Amino acid sequence: MNQYRLVLMLLLTFCCLPFSAQCDDYARQNLLYEDHIYTSNIKTVRFYFSGWETGFPAIRLNSDEKLIFGFDDFDNDYKTYNYTVVHCDASWNPTNMTPSDYIEGYTEDQISDIKRSFNTIQQYTHYHIQLPTDVLKITKSGNYLLKVFLNGDQEQLAITRRFLVYEEEVDVLFDIHPAVLNEYRFLKQEVDFKIFSNDYKINDPLNDLKVVLMQNDRFDTRVEGLKPVFIRDRDLDYSYDEENTFYGGKEFRYFNVQGLRSPDIRINKIRVDSNNVSHIHLYNDDKRGFKRYAFERDINGKFVIKTTLGDSPDTDADYVFVYFYLMSDAPLTDGDVYIFGAFTDWQCKEEFKMTYDASFKGYRAVLFLKQGFYNYEYVVKGPKMKVPDATLTEGNRFETENDYTITVYHQPIGIFYDRLIAYKKVKSNTNKP
Repeated sequence: MNQYRLVLMLLLTFCCLPFSAQCDDYARQNLLYEDHIYTSNIKTVRFYFSGWETGFPAIRLNSDEKLIFGFDDFDNDYKTYNYTVVHCDASWNPTNMTPSDYIEGYTEDQISDIKRSFNTIQQYTHYHIQLPTDVLKITKSGNYLLKVFLNGDQEQLAITRRFLVYEEEVDVLFDIHPAVLNEYRFLKQEVDFKIFSNDYKINDPLNDLKVVLMQNDRFDTRVEGLKPVFIRDRDLDYSYDEENTFYGGKEFRYFNVQGLRSPDIRINKIRVDSNNVSHIHLYNDDKRGFKRYAFERDINGKFVIKTTLGDSPDTDADYVFVYFYLMSDAPLTDGDVYIFGAFTDWQCKEEFKMTYDASFKGYRAVLFLKQGFYNYEYVVKGPKMKVPDATLTEGNRFETENDYTITVYHQPIGIFYDRLIAYKKVKSNTNKP
């Protein structure tokens, strides 16, 4: 009997430890060259261009531009988080360069801007950095992976995030329009573009250049491997009929939980439990795959952290339970249904999967989210799908306003990495930045 009591005491002691103590080995995982959170105590990771919270983390080389990175730690203690950056090629594989080849100063640093949450029900610690810093400067253009780890041990991974450092060596002109092919005329958007090299020398544009197209900053649907269709002197024309098309989707759904005293129009009811935690129930959503397109201003799947009860959303915004409802007479047979957007890292994670309720005739899910303004959509992901599908849940129309980005990489003779020589972003319905 005493042995059983000892085992029980050990189990109870383990369960009462902070997450980081319980799972010291959990973080020792393989490094992923993608946006990823490695431990469950970390929430609300944000990485954006300084001054533009929905802006992709991309800065010009040798400029004064900055990136803002931050996250919350639910352990609500003070940890030693370090970070470094890893140079990658155009396809997000690590290059053979050593950190000293692309970093001036220290090759890693410690996060020193640490603040506890203020006047919130959910207690957390917020960590914040601004990149580049005076002691860690980036000297090469290209793709980069920000790697955050615990206690100076790069095997104790916490977070990885992708970002870009670019040069402006060539010009890019977009022409975005409905797809030329009749079968996709009303469903897809075609992204034709031209690269003007001007005085920048490109000896072999067919082999030395790599271009990548992205819609709404999503990496999973990016288009790579395009070659110029026409070469006229120093002008390169990429006018395809199918390879450069994207499904248009629909304008994103949204909800606003910045303030809890005056509910947003998308909120059906708010309930406060005995622990003073708010439960936000959204109105029921319908599948709109076959509904007519309607323009509605959105932020193309992004989210912004805001609160009406404080001056510093990073530490003053609280966490609330948000309830989602998607009506469906029967469960969808193609796969599971997920809530999807930038706040899910554009990934179908288990925590964002919905459950079908036959008595309700619809899907349900509840998420614990930080106060703010969120865009989202519903997608379906089956075991054999490489990319989630929103055809039934959202639908596709060529009129939809989307953000498109092109990155142009060049590896000339004598250079052993992919220089990022152009980064351009444009909206589909305006062909303007």
